[in-house]
Amino acid sequence: MRKILLASTALVAMTSASAMAIEISGSTNLVYSNDDERATDASQLQNEMDVTISFEATTDSGITTTMAMGFDEDNGGAGGTNHDDSSATISGDFGAIKIVVNGADDGYVVSMDEAFNMAGEGTGGTATTLGGSVGDSVSYQFPSVVDGMNVAVQHANEDGSESFGYGVQYDAGMAAVSVARMNTNTTEYSHASISTAVSGLALAVEQNKEVTGATEAESTLYGLSYALDGATLAYEMGSTKDAAGTKTEDYSQMALSYSVATGITAVFTTSEIDSVAGTDVNETEVQLKLSF
Repeated sequence: MRKILLASTALVAMTSASAMAIEISGSTNLVYSNDDERATDASQLQNEMDVTISFEATTDSGITTTMAMGFDEDNGGAGGTNHDDSSATISGDFGAIKIVVNGADDGYVVSMDEAFNMAGEGTGGTATTLGGSVGDSVSYQFPSVVDGMNVAVQHANEDGSESFGYGVQYDAGMAAVSVARMNTNTTEYSHASISTAVSGLALAVEQNKEVTGATEAESTLYGLSYALDGATLAYEMGSTKDAAGTKTEDYSQMALSYSVATGITAVFTTSEIDSVAGTDVNETEVQLKLSF
């Protein structure tokens, strides 16, 4: 997303703040979708508009603080959350602390569960994820002692739901691995993934588990993408199993995106879900994404 810098430097006398920046960014996403599996209203036209205002300041001692406010409008599911959100961070030699309100930002631990998500525009499957932290959360990323390694913890406390998680990511250059866990007061989530990228080609595989009492669900997910000359072709697939090891869902998605010009992207996506529960999806989406 292209950002407009409003203020690059502001010196404040008699305080520790030595530099401050304010940025405004915006986006709109127009989506036309058609699902052959829907009995009624097979086609939909949706639109999402987002505006984000962010602030960043650095003190003379090297501590950086940021704050971001998001204003989201979504008329019915164009990939958005349809709620306002905010986050703040403070970082330095001690590591980094992130505070999130309304859950639009996943935080340091939950965001580790994103390896396979390479198409990710149309309707997704119901594969298990690190879904333990939803809403308000605070997370801490430890100082890096090894190049390419991130270690973090995260806590959230909502009405009727409390969670705590931890995770480790290591990027060795040619390959990256991630292991994370998030526990609520009723459910245990775990995640492991490995990914690699070279010359525009990216590959990833991840496995997630969700355990609630004696009930366990497991999902295995794969992602592939290739970028060349402003165009990206991506493919995802995965399956979910129940506690008995029985497959409950097969999911696949293919997306082609093309950067028409700076800030203008066209996306074509097909998504298919075969579910034992009968909630099948056979969807085609065409998107026009504008960013400012």
